[in-house]
Amino acid sequence: MSIHQAIRLSDLTTSIRKTLQQAFAGQTYWVKADVTSYAWYGQKGVHYFDLVEKEEQGAGIIARVSAVAWGSGAQQIRAFELITGQQFRNNIHVLVLVSVSYHQVHGLQVNVLDVDINYTIGQLEQQKQQVLQRLLQENPDAIRMEGERYITRNQELPLSAVIQQIAVVTSGNSAGYQDFHHTLVNNSFGYTFTLDTYFTVVQGEANAELVQQRMVEVFSAAKTYDAVVIIRGGGAQTDFLLFDSYQLGRVVARFPIPVITGIGHQKNETVADMMAHTATKTPTKAAEFIIAHNRQYEDQILQMQQQILIRSQQLIAADNKALNILQNSIAHNVRSILERNKEELLHARHSIAAGAQQVIQDQKQQMQYFAGGLASRPRAILQHEESKLQQQQLLFRMLDPESIIRRGFALIYNGDGLLKRAADATPGEDITIRMQDADLRAIVQSKINKDE
Repeated sequence: MSIHQAIRLSDLTTSIRKTLQQAFAGQTYWVKADVTSYAWYGQKGVHYFDLVEKEEQGAGIIARVSAVAWGSGAQQIRAFELITGQQFRNNIHVLVLVSVSYHQVHGLQVNVLDVDINYTIGQLEQQKQQVLQRLLQENPDAIRMEGERYITRNQELPLSAVIQQIAVVTSGNSAGYQDFHHTLVNNSFGYTFTLDTYFTVVQGEANAELVQQRMVEVFSAAKTYDAVVIIRGGGAQTDFLLFDSYQLGRVVARFPIPVITGIGHQKNETVADMMAHTATKTPTKAAEFIIAHNRQYEDQILQMQQQILIRSQQLIAADNKALNILQNSIAHNVRSILERNKEELLHARHSIAAGAQQVIQDQKQQMQYFAGGLASRPRAILQHEESKLQQQQLLFRMLDPESIIRRGFALIYNGDGLLKRAADATPGEDITIRMQDADLRAIVQSKINKDE
């Protein structure tokens, strides 16, 4: 027989409950912890989960406590989900207001009274900022900051004037894709599009690699796309962690085809949105952007068409006006020219008539002059020729040697005939000097030049 004094378990648990109630009665605590073992019982309106604290440098758990949220606590969790867009689920880090309780059957647990929404939002934002900073540091050739804005290589790609060939990266059962497809196909302008779907899982940070693989397939496709549209039709905040991942942000920033996002988050802008060429809030907005882009191009064409039409009408009107002015001017000038030519013809006719009479009169006078000249011309010619003959006879007589001698000159002859130059005479040579009354014989003694 045992000599140990024993108590009932219920007595012990009752004592624990009373002790804890005395120690923690009326006290609440803000606790930072991760959520695990989460379960939601909708019919009861109760959340069951564990709050755990993990090692900073590892995954080991250093503290754990069961938690329950019901009544006002459940309402606070619902408000948390609505405001943050974050589903209350496993593996989220939260700051919760709790009270300590002890149940004799369920043991120690904390009752969740409130959830600090700003704390969770801050945690997610901090993670996003760390991703953005890493993108900047590791991809300086594709991402840069200008003021408060991120500028990426993808954003600097020019959009096609008309977006028609579209690759769509989305989940197979996405209601967002259905909205996108319906809006695009049923546009009021009659635009047609070619849509190629690349289905994948678009939620959960771990699936970023799957989305990246689909983007590679788009790039490797045989056809040339005008744009890539990434669609996600809403969801909890953690569902968007994929779009805040470094891996997907880098792919979008460097992608050689313009990326349009329609992720479906109404409140926040994801990293993928910041890296993409164009970010829209919802799949429907993405479709509306594409339609508006094409409409803008059509408006430009229609405006140019209208401008061409107006300009053509202006040119035609100006040409018609110029033609009318020219026609009137030609008619006036023709009349003026005809009048002037008529006057000139009349003047010319009078001039010709008067000129003809003058010419006839002049010719008549010349004929009379020539007629008188013809009568006296032979006699004058004979007289002139007779005078010239007499002058020739006189000249011949004057040049006759006898006539020259009679005028006191002498002619000198040597053995060769008439001596014309002293250079032809030779000293000692016999010469004959013929004068008017006699010839003289002489001998050349010497020659004296005129220059000596």
